[in-house]
Amino acid sequence: MKNEKNQTQENIQRQERIQKVSKTIVAASTPLGVGAVGIVKLSGNDSIEIASKVCRLRSGKEIKKLPSFKLALCDVIDNNNKALDEGLVVLMREPFSYTRENVVEIQVHSSPLIIQKIIQICINKGARLAEPGEFTKRAFLNGRISLNQAESVAEIVKVQSEKALYSLYKNLRGMFGEKISEWQKGLAFIQAKIQVECDFSDRIGTTDLQATFAKEINTIRQNIRKQYDRSKKFQNLQNGLLVVICGKPNVGKSSLLNAIIGKERSIVTPIPGTTRDAIEELFLIEGFPFRFVDTAGIRESQSYIEKIGIDKTKKYLEEAHLVIVIFDQSQEINKEDYTLVDLVRKKPHIIVLNKSDLPSKIEIKDVNELYPQEKIIKISALSGKGIDRLLDQIVEKVQLIKDNYDEDYLAFNFRQQNELFKASTFLEQAQKSLEEGFPIDVVSIDIDEALRCLKRINGEDIDEKVVDSIFNNFCVGK
Repeated sequence: MKNEKNQTQENIQRQERIQKVSKTIVAASTPLGVGAVGIVKLSGNDSIEIASKVCRLRSGKEIKKLPSFKLALCDVIDNNNKALDEGLVVLMREPFSYTRENVVEIQVHSSPLIIQKIIQICINKGARLAEPGEFTKRAFLNGRISLNQAESVAEIVKVQSEKALYSLYKNLRGMFGEKISEWQKGLAFIQAKIQVECDFSDRIGTTDLQATFAKEINTIRQNIRKQYDRSKKFQNLQNGLLVVICGKPNVGKSSLLNAIIGKERSIVTPIPGTTRDAIEELFLIEGFPFRFVDTAGIRESQSYIEKIGIDKTKKYLEEAHLVIVIFDQSQEINKEDYTLVDLVRKKPHIIVLNKSDLPSKIEIKDVNELYPQEKIIKISALSGKGIDRLLDQIVEKVQLIKDNYDEDYLAFNFRQQNELFKASTFLEQAQKSLEEGFPIDVVSIDIDEALRCLKRINGEDIDEKVVDSIFNNFCVGK
């Protein structure tokens, strides 16, 4: 009865939200002025009627008689029945549309003036301008997608990693939601068994029974926690794996950055200390974004500005996922090279001997005294010799990380990750309570809280203000 009552209340709340956004909305779904085709979208009960006042079919037919999902040639007309542009119009009737409402798309030439004019005409005919994310919000409120699927739409728009893109697509298809539902069912089944045992009070507190429940709860908790940990790490990775290029002044750090990204991003001169500030560049390798940073050379300096750059270098080294340590083979090793050893000792790193096209004053054995048993790569950043081998080594260093994140589902934002963390915490508390001999009916309170956390990920039992804040971060037209 309790679950049925909660479900009824959720349905009532959902309907109230739908009523608030029932008016037909209009927006351009492509950035203005970008590309050859601009698309104006309408969604709502009156969208077909409004479209019939804006578009005149070349065939002479009425728009409302068009079949769904079939493009038709039309003229777009203004309030004086004068043609503005020619285009294509397509109807997507409810419930087989993105929002599960009647949807109309008008495809015209991508002129900002034309797009804005059509939107204004639609507004004059009874539509209103869509709020950020309102098309996707309606899809959620009308039950077409879950909340975590809706959030995947926003993440796909701004995604930088190819790996993240594939995982987000799987989230959009509902795979993450299916896993959440699987955990919910598991916890609900445990709750049902607890309720049965509570009805037979003489069995409450049985040690074997409590151990069984604790084991079942722990299995689900571990799965949730594993999902949280992997999602958190992957989020950091998709923002870009930080690769710091470091070395003493004039060893070729800037030349190496330019060689990797294929353009002159850093200034290169023969003068030591040219790079005073860190220069960062995003570059995709094997579907993962890498943030390559060219840093100021490490050395003792009396220059105030150069000291600031060196301090920044040290901070980057603390945060780095991978460090490329460069030696200039045409210069002898000195105390500045020794200083670097302590800074990168505990970090994953690659040792590079640059300027292989010049006479060598450093032997590999000399470098191995600083970095024992390290694989050393010889390159010429100026000619590009050895750069491909270096990139292969970078990929090899992070290959294990990449392989660990070939997931069908991941929590990609803080809200989802936070709910996973809280669910795991509640289940850990429930497990400990059972192990410490607490009555199992008391333990069910923590399981209920964990279930609420999982429900909120998919958009059940969630505050309306939270829903609004999520969709306010979307772009208009999505």
